[in-house]
Amino acid sequence: MTQQLWLEHSDRICNYFKKRTGNEPLACDLMQDTFKKVIDHRDKLEDIDNHKAWLYRIAQNKFIDYTQKKKEVPLSDSTLPQENDKKGEHSAEIRSVADCLYQLIQEYDEEDQELLIQIFRKSLTQKEGAQYLDLPYSTFKSRIQKARKEIAREFDKRCCQLKYNRDGHIIGCSSI
Repeated sequence: MTQQLWLEHSDRICNYFKKRTGNEPLACDLMQDTFKKVIDHRDKLEDIDNHKAWLYRIAQNKFIDYTQKKKEVPLSDSTLPQENDKKGEHSAEIRSVADCLYQLIQEYDEEDQELLIQIFRKSLTQKEGAQYLDLPYSTFKSRIQKARKEIAREFDKRCCQLKYNRDGHIIGCSSI
């Protein structure tokens, strides 16, 4: 069974990682780590209804682990914003915006939380999310749009009014 999964999905899983990392050797390493997990849990394969979805869930979790480890870089004093640094003020505001956004996402069930986070980070396309959940793309897309509207409405009520620069990028927020 693991060999069949490898033959059917290894190239797709590698491409999944290549698309997200832009680094072919790293993508192949992550793909191998994904299949190592499959092999480690091969005794559960009989109980799984949708092997492809399960495989992509493992891949997605491997990518999340990779990105979290990548972000764990020790800070030196020179990389911390200074008190009078405007960029540091914007960074604190953006952290505040992100914290509030993640709090709102936490109100969804665990599976939806993970998908919303990946879609907001742009590390998972809506098409991939639909495939992962084995839903028609149009159904998944309408669910995401609904969730975004709900989150935006609640964000405005409970967090702050977003401020944008001339290019349309979020630069902070105004208290409500």
